[in-house]
Amino acid sequence: MFNGKAMWTMLKVFAFLATVAALYFALRGIGFRAIAEAIKSTPRSSIWWAVALNFVVFVVLSLRVLVIMKPHARGNILTMLPIYMAGVFANVITPGARVGGEPVRAYYMSKTFGGTKTGHLGVLIADKLSDIAVFMVLVIVSVAFIALFVPLPLLTKIILEAAVLIVILGVVSGFLLRRHVTDPSGLMGKVLRAIYNTRLFTFMRHSFATYQHFEDYAIGKLDSLFSPIERMAASPWAITLIVAVSGLSWLLIFIAHYVLFWGLGAHVSFVKVALIVTIAYFCGDLSVTPGGAGFMEAAMIGVSAAVGVKTTTAAAVTLISRGIYYFYGLGVGGLCFLALASLYGRSKVSAQDVAASP
Repeated sequence: MFNGKAMWTMLKVFAFLATVAALYFALRGIGFRAIAEAIKSTPRSSIWWAVALNFVVFVVLSLRVLVIMKPHARGNILTMLPIYMAGVFANVITPGARVGGEPVRAYYMSKTFGGTKTGHLGVLIADKLSDIAVFMVLVIVSVAFIALFVPLPLLTKIILEAAVLIVILGVVSGFLLRRHVTDPSGLMGKVLRAIYNTRLFTFMRHSFATYQHFEDYAIGKLDSLFSPIERMAASPWAITLIVAVSGLSWLLIFIAHYVLFWGLGAHVSFVKVALIVTIAYFCGDLSVTPGGAGFMEAAMIGVSAAVGVKTTTAAAVTLISRGIYYFYGLGVGGLCFLALASLYGRSKVSAQDVAASP
């Protein structure tokens, strides 16, 4: 008999293999030789521009984290960039395209800048929320454009629209429930007491003298986690600056792909390039494969073909752009992770924090 975790792992493995297989047959249908020739014909200047623009994107995203941090706790870009890249490495090797790196960044931020991991994780959650806000606007506009103007199958359009609706409902529900999270007399108090009394978490009763000690500790951690979000939300100037930085990062990503399309002679409009990239990233975010592998590539090729780009060109741009991403994610990010791990050690299990005296 398989337990739930084993079944879920098997489903993720199956989804990954199925997606990779579908991508393989799609690329074979296009023609591996034709794709290879298209990649070879790409001007080296276009590839180097894309590489440089992707580097600038990571610098901008690192700056966005520094902006959200408290002024007295901020480091500089030279210390933040390696930490951010180590998080990108974690993103690549964990399910989903852009998730998994926050705990790694929080750990090394606490070691480098001081402060608690929970506080830095709150900063990173605020950073993620600002990015989600800008990205969801791009996704809504892109899906609306596809629904109206792009000749995709009706079922594909319905699935995209449903996925967007589910994500929006999840984000809105999270904000509506936010005020209950740190209220001991409300929903959170009931949840904490249920956790404390559950047999599965008996170790908690040994780590804290009383339930009140446990509740004070948990609520304190949640306050530390959400305080950067509240601090950002309370400052219109901070919101404007962070949203502007998020918008700039996406603009640079679009330009990097536009340069590759243009280099291959595909005179596709910048708006269509933005549409292609946005939908590809959205599909990658919804996937269960490490780094969104398979899903993002298939989506980028499919949407590119739907808006009139030659399949060989679409495949070449997709493979080059994803190759650049993996170069930074696995190569540069992996080296940064190893360097930080050698300096500070690897992130320890969070249960050690729970065992700490409140």
